[in-house]
Amino acid sequence: MKLSCNYLYLTIALLSIVACKTSSDEKNRSENDSWIKIGQVEKTIRNIHFTFPDSGFAYDNREDLIEESFSALETNSDLIGLKEYYDSIFIRFLRSREEMLPLTGTRALGNAYPHIKTLYVVANETVKSPIKHELMHLISMLEWGYPETSSNWMNEGLGTFAENDCSGWNVSEIYRYLLETDQLISMESLTTDFYGQPEMLSYYQSGYLVEYLLKNYGIERFSKLWKDGFGEFEQIYGLPFERIKDELEKELLVKYPKSPEIDQDTFNKPCQLLFFVKVGGIGKD
Repeated sequence: MKLSCNYLYLTIALLSIVACKTSSDEKNRSENDSWIKIGQVEKTIRNIHFTFPDSGFAYDNREDLIEESFSALETNSDLIGLKEYYDSIFIRFLRSREEMLPLTGTRALGNAYPHIKTLYVVANETVKSPIKHELMHLISMLEWGYPETSSNWMNEGLGTFAENDCSGWNVSEIYRYLLETDQLISMESLTTDFYGQPEMLSYYQSGYLVEYLLKNYGIERFSKLWKDGFGEFEQIYGLPFERIKDELEKELLVKYPKSPEIDQDTFNKPCQLLFFVKVGGIGKD
């Protein structure tokens, strides 16, 4: 009987605490006109202004995420011919896609907004934050402006090449696989309706096209094509695109006489990288 009484008293005490807390929360909301406090922490390190939630995965791993951000900034800058990137930028880490929605209108893993020099990036236990991909979008568009519509493939291809990994395969291996299995998308489709194409094909096909153009023809022609649009390709590169495409595919067949064995079911599962990533309102979520 004594045990039952003690249990009863404990239950009443717990219910009282919960009731008090609920009453307190309701009182606070009433007094603050329904405003709810959401905590975050901020810190500027060199040229990056970081914002993190004040608790949870991103906060607990903030030092690693900061290190990853600076590493990505360095390698991305080098990739597009910048010695160093000194411009101030903002990176805001979020807990989930749901937190992304009211800020950007999408449930993307990442969003880049060059006009406010800002990235929004989801960081939690279940996803790989697309920091490198998003930073590449940001600095390339800050450097060259928004790409022509016919150059969207270059923008997404550049971000994809910056990551250069999908379940252990690089962009050249994936292009070779797409060539072998006759899944390459026509250049007309990539240049006129990039975001209407299957993402796993369009992003990685474009990633290797970007790699080949940068390594063989340099950044100056690439940036000019970005600005002027695909209609100026032959004028800028001195050759029609199909001629260069033939060259790169011949070299790829020499490099990979046998196509990588990529499981189609695995390949069709988006890598935790960039899909449902949106670029300042021009992408597809």
